[in-house]
Amino acid sequence: MPLYSYKVIDRSGREKRGVVEADSRAALKGRFQAEGWFVVELSEKSSSERFSSLKKILALRHRRAPLDEIAAMTRLLATLQRAQIPLVEAIAAVAQQQEHPRLREVLLLVKTKMQEGYSFSRAARDFPDVFSPLYCNMLAAGEESGATEAVLQRLADFLEAQVDLYNRVRSAMTYPIILLVVAVLVISLLFTVVVPKLSQMFEDVNMVLPLQTRILIGVSTIVHDWWWLVLILAAGAYAGFRSWRRTDAGDLRWNRFLITMPIFGRINRMVAIARFAKTLATLLSSGVPILTALDIVRKVIGNRIIEEAVALTRENIKEGESIAVPLKRSGEFPPIVIQMIAIGEKSGELESMLETLAGSYEKEVGYALQRLTAMINPIMIVFLALVVGFIVFAVVMPILKLNEAVG
Repeated sequence: MPLYSYKVIDRSGREKRGVVEADSRAALKGRFQAEGWFVVELSEKSSSERFSSLKKILALRHRRAPLDEIAAMTRLLATLQRAQIPLVEAIAAVAQQQEHPRLREVLLLVKTKMQEGYSFSRAARDFPDVFSPLYCNMLAAGEESGATEAVLQRLADFLEAQVDLYNRVRSAMTYPIILLVVAVLVISLLFTVVVPKLSQMFEDVNMVLPLQTRILIGVSTIVHDWWWLVLILAAGAYAGFRSWRRTDAGDLRWNRFLITMPIFGRINRMVAIARFAKTLATLLSSGVPILTALDIVRKVIGNRIIEEAVALTRENIKEGESIAVPLKRSGEFPPIVIQMIAIGEKSGELESMLETLAGSYEKEVGYALQRLTAMINPIMIVFLALVVGFIVFAVVMPILKLNEAVG
């Protein structure tokens, strides 16, 4: 289908520009005239221009904007809607204020589509990496009920809560990761620079070395002389793991391990349940039907085991069951979650009960991460001290023996 660039004057006298696909120049001109727009310029793009424009649009559709930027954009849209500014004008204003180029260009494309008659939710669906299915379905529900402003407020709250949870997890793990990197660098430096020089010295004196020194020299030789083989083996192990993960059985086992492994498994499960409760509460309170909501929730949980439990729950609801019963039968949700959902269903307060549940689990995740950080930091320091101590001991022992022999 040909691609046309246009410049028109609408009924209120405002100038509009954009790029749009149409069957023919005459058909597009007729569409504009039917809208009451005066056509100033209308030209078909050349093959190279068309390819460039389509390439740009397709590239934008598959780029992911940062979640915090999307949350800020949604909050600003909600504020402008509350000020009774028309949605198209609000999107145009927000687009001009975006510092992130991808998000700005996507918003401008969405605005152009809305000027052509599309709804916000329909235009947003063309950019799934910026506007998720959850976002689009909530917008569609808000547009149908005339509560777009309220839905944008809920979306902003939801996205900001997700950003906050992600930032807490990231900040809690930053210090342990830094300690681990420092430990690896220090140990690598000792094995590749310090120990080889000492081992050469011990070889020159031709003495029998203690066991720990021989172990140290052997490890140092492997790291120093066979580092390329170590890298090949590590890359092979990683590639094998990735291939195993791509299999259905491997993916299931890995996802099961993520929520059952010691210490981290409990945190991973709590994060998944908090995401489940928060997302479902947000969708239901925005008027999204339960089956559609569960289908969206299933895609954002982040763990396949719990995703399949939610998918099975959705199928059971089709057959007339409640939410709590199939969730309990799956065995993947703690009893307190099942009880609160059951109480919410009976009392008609499911959305507020899910909000309470999500808030409780998000706080528990924060506390668990604090405890984990407090536990990991001294463990990492002790581990680094033991490794360095072993190296020092393995180096000092033969030196002391050499001094005794000389004496």
